[in-house]
Amino acid sequence: MTRSAAIDPAIGFWRIVAFGSVQLPLGTIGLPIAIYLAPLYSGQLNLSLQMIGVALIIARLSDFVTDPIIGILSDRWRPSIGRRRVWLLFGTVTMLAGVYMLFRPTPGVDILYFLLAVSLVYFGFTLIQLPYNAWAAELSSDYDLRTRISSVSQFFSILGLIISTLIPAYVLLQPGATSADVMAAISTFIFIALPVCAAIAFFLVPEPAAPIRKVPFDLRSALRMLGSNRAFLLVTTVVLIATIGEVFRQTITIFFARDVVGVSNIGIIYFLYFLTALALVPFWVWLAKRVEKHRALTVAFVIVAITNALMFFVPVGGTAIFTALFLLKGTCYGGVLILPNAMVADTVDIDTAESLDRQQGLFFAAIAMVQKMGYALGAGLPLLILGAVGYTSAGETRAQPLFMLTISYSFIPCVLVLIAAALSWRYSLTAERHRAIRGEIDARLATVGTGEA
Repeated sequence: MTRSAAIDPAIGFWRIVAFGSVQLPLGTIGLPIAIYLAPLYSGQLNLSLQMIGVALIIARLSDFVTDPIIGILSDRWRPSIGRRRVWLLFGTVTMLAGVYMLFRPTPGVDILYFLLAVSLVYFGFTLIQLPYNAWAAELSSDYDLRTRISSVSQFFSILGLIISTLIPAYVLLQPGATSADVMAAISTFIFIALPVCAAIAFFLVPEPAAPIRKVPFDLRSALRMLGSNRAFLLVTTVVLIATIGEVFRQTITIFFARDVVGVSNIGIIYFLYFLTALALVPFWVWLAKRVEKHRALTVAFVIVAITNALMFFVPVGGTAIFTALFLLKGTCYGGVLILPNAMVADTVDIDTAESLDRQQGLFFAAIAMVQKMGYALGAGLPLLILGAVGYTSAGETRAQPLFMLTISYSFIPCVLVLIAAALSWRYSLTAERHRAIRGEIDARLATVGTGEA
């Protein structure tokens, strides 16, 4: 095994910023899919709400094939331009094609078109995000610096979310504007920002030359390795449960705000929500350093669960109460985004200490598969539930569907997030234990020399 580069190459603040900028256009994609996709394809293009839910689940399930392939390839394929950055090229082209199809549909499209378009967007996201996350984990081996790198990336992600709220807020002020107009406007921003930000990271950010064992990939060995890493398994379970709960709620936010509360412009509230999240990013970095990452994450989950439960009691016309609870939850958004990725990066070092291999791509592929399962269930299940009770997505006034909508928006995600909080508290890979693991890695690498192990 060749130790061809320093384990922890120096990376300055501005290179961290250049690296994080990739998340800006990616951050503008998720919210429109979660909030405006169902109203567009169901309310305007007359596709079945239940069929949309099924298609979203199928599209996410396809990631169970693509994620491990891309994760393993990004670990073991070593082109001269870099084993991580090369995927920015493939992912950008794929993502732009998928966004054009999904965000700019023509009248008369069917459910198969929808399935193909959303699958292409998800695949493009995989091509970019998986190698990107592995790259982030390799930029530093320092316990706290990893949190900082993750925080800068998520700062740009939240900034992208803010942009994806400002654009709808502006578009919906225009007379006769629809979800189709919102999606088209957001797609224009993505077409401009994604190539620019990908190029900045591609040319300005160093990619450490990680040592890789030149042996055939063994699926059974990989699964045993992942399964024996208890810290990673715990983070994976937390991410799955929390993702289901939060996406479950997010998918039906526009329905709850419109039909139960009577909010006239959810875009403005989302703008304030993400602005609050952006302002609190430094707090979560500070808290994680003071009390450990997993405890800070637990605090965030508990606050989120409380706000979810209180949504049940928001009355008709209670826009101010809804907004206040929404913003309280927004204070935790940065923590929920930043901390799990930093924790996964730490768990990879447990494997590195044993094997001297660096398989960040495999680890992040596994967590991405689980997270996308959470997205699929979180996005599909509430639509299936509402479809089963006859909820009308174009606008609902009947008591029974509205009651089920309220339960789905409040108590179901509350319970799921509380379970995630309880599990997060049990995480054991502390800063002290991580320093010991890094010491073991450095000691073993010092004895390897320059030969191929």
